[in-house]
Amino acid sequence: YTIICTIAAALIITYLHSSPSFGQLGGYLFAGYAPAESLELGEVGGMLSRGGVQSMFFTQAIVILALSLGGLLTALGILPALLSGIKDTLTTSGRAIFAAAMSALSINVLIGEQYLSILLSGTAFRPTFERLNLHPKNLSRTIEDAGTVINPLVPWSVCGVFISQALGVPVLDYLPYAFFCYLSLLLTILFGFTGITISRLKSQ
Repeated sequence: YTIICTIAAALIITYLHSSPSFGQLGGYLFAGYAPAESLELGEVGGMLSRGGVQSMFFTQAIVILALSLGGLLTALGILPALLSGIKDTLTTSGRAIFAAAMSALSINVLIGEQYLSILLSGTAFRPTFERLNLHPKNLSRTIEDAGTVINPLVPWSVCGVFISQALGVPVLDYLPYAFFCYLSLLLTILFGFTGITISRLKSQ
């Protein structure tokens, strides 16, 4: 809602200020705004003229392809079969958290889509966490730290492509300095085996 209201307010202000045609307004949305050559805006001009929807086609294509690949792997039963094969060995909280984290991490690397890593891992490991009397927030934190947070570290992922294009810095160049991303994963696994911060369901 915030983005929609911002776009609507920007269109209204633009129309009241310069009275462009509806065709020009549509062009701003698709191709982006280009300031007049006589205006020397410097870096501000570069921020205002980022290319609109047209400049986001590559990122959108990555998202569509990643979701398509994830849908195929799920519909063909490949991912569920891989996940179900290790469920019987998950007898402790440490093993369950480690397996869920590695699942989210693997899906991130294989598919490059953070939302699929959350959905697939969460759905697959929820019964295991319930069987081990682990609170659902443990699973939520695990797939967050191994799914969403790790996605920017994968060069071909949606976040990796977007960040590298926006900052102009390759993923492998900023990866060593993204301490929060990989430390979150390591601490989650460590806490899983040590039992620190692990919450359990209250026995009925």
